[in-house]
Amino acid sequence: MKPLFVLHSHGRGGAETHLFDLAQILNRRGYAPAYAGPAESWLMERFRAAGFPGDDLPMHGFYDPVSMLRLAWIARRRGADLIHGHLTRGARYAGIGGRLAGLPVVATAHSTNAGKHFGRADRLIAVSGAVQRFLVQEGYDAERISVVYNGAADPLTRPLQSTLRPRLNLPADAILFGVLARFLRDKGQDVAISALAHCAPRVHLALIGDPATPWGLAMREQARTEGVAGRVHFLGFSDTAPQLIRELDGLLVPSRREALSLALIEAAAAGLPVIASRVGGIPEVVVDEETGLLVPSEDTAALAAAMGRLAADPALRDRLGSNGRIRFLRHFSLETMADAVEAVYLRALTGARR
Repeated sequence: MKPLFVLHSHGRGGAETHLFDLAQILNRRGYAPAYAGPAESWLMERFRAAGFPGDDLPMHGFYDPVSMLRLAWIARRRGADLIHGHLTRGARYAGIGGRLAGLPVVATAHSTNAGKHFGRADRLIAVSGAVQRFLVQEGYDAERISVVYNGAADPLTRPLQSTLRPRLNLPADAILFGVLARFLRDKGQDVAISALAHCAPRVHLALIGDPATPWGLAMREQARTEGVAGRVHFLGFSDTAPQLIRELDGLLVPSRREALSLALIEAAAAGLPVIASRVGGIPEVVVDEETGLLVPSEDTAALAAAMGRLAADPALRDRLGSNGRIRFLRHFSLETMADAVEAVYLRALTGARR
């Protein structure tokens, strides 16, 4: 089968990582994936480096007739069997391009606040039950929606190279928590910094992601203002983040809004305990007191208390991390994700309602 993926993006986030992981696992199963999206993008670079076809599709705004016609032409030229759009813009162009090319369309919704432009898809994928409920509230037919959790590669298949702590020159007794996310207010890095100010001096915080955004600059200033600049480490964007987080003592996901955090799944894969906000699809991944600790969103005191609890209890960290690893292997592997996506493709191709 030849799926043509469509996603408008220039950078890298959870949706982009998910799409490329999906393309790779499907390719290993005999599929021939292709990508259509902006030429100057992380996804285009990765698809072409992997030997997958990639075609420039600018998608200027949500109403670019040239890109709509071009997508239909790309699909026919590549011999695509279906078009799979991601995020709202990708869903819109996939829906129209698929109709023009006479192909079935699948669209994946990655958010709990963006529900437009999915109506032309034959089948919808929601990355969590929270997203599914949101789509139904927006008026979409529940029978057309399948929940498919993002999967992650297993980082434990590669040996650990401990480079982070020496690089940061951390004390031997330091406890290092991390946040792996784009620098946006929704991701709650400010809550993590404020919580750190209430933790013991040996507790440090690593922020993984490109800080060259207005929010990233604000986070640097906040760390200075709160007197924890020496304990907040801005690591920048890293292609090796799944390996990098193995060197943490715990992952924080202090989000204000979250459909399903891929970082949570990567942490579980690494056997890492997590502390996360009880919002969106997060409770579908994190079982409170079993694989991690859930706290109210924007509750600095609760987050600080949970950080202090993990910092002081290595046995608790080990138990939560081990349970998270078991849960990952059962529910969030790439193989499990690919099985579910293949089932959705089959329904789209056969016109099945369920």
